[in-house]
Amino acid sequence: MRASVPLASVCLTLLWGVCGAQINNLSGTWNLNVEKSTWGAATKPVSVIIVISHNEPNLEYHGTVIYANEDAREFSYSGAINDKSYAMSRSFGDGSLTMHRVDPWTIDSVFRTEDGANIETARTTVSRDGKTLTRRLRLQSPDGAKTWTEIYDRR
Repeated sequence: MRASVPLASVCLTLLWGVCGAQINNLSGTWNLNVEKSTWGAATKPVSVIIVISHNEPNLEYHGTVIYANEDAREFSYSGAINDKSYAMSRSFGDGSLTMHRVDPWTIDSVFRTEDGANIETARTTVSRDGKTLTRRLRLQSPDGAKTWTEIYDRR
């Protein structure tokens, strides 16, 4: 004799499992772990500090990148994780950034310059314990493609 499970019970169990996973809040100060990160053909910085304010779906951040030649670059973003484009300036041009939530721990983003010459894609994942942020990036530019991975520790 086969036991049957009512469809409503299965649906409620699945819904509970999906809703039970809380969105991981990214708010805080994050420091680049230069040694754990991998750089490929990308320029390796000496330091990166990012300060994030996250109130789902709204996301704002600002930070500083410092390179070996003491060149420091400031950056910032104000938008949302909602599949809409928001204006952003990058060192290689002005454009727009779109963010998409994949799951409670993962965000995919695409930055495109206004002229379409540069496209940077990133997958940002926060560890389950909320202490590590990993960004896997790919930049397609007129100079070719570069890929690298940045590992950040929450301070």
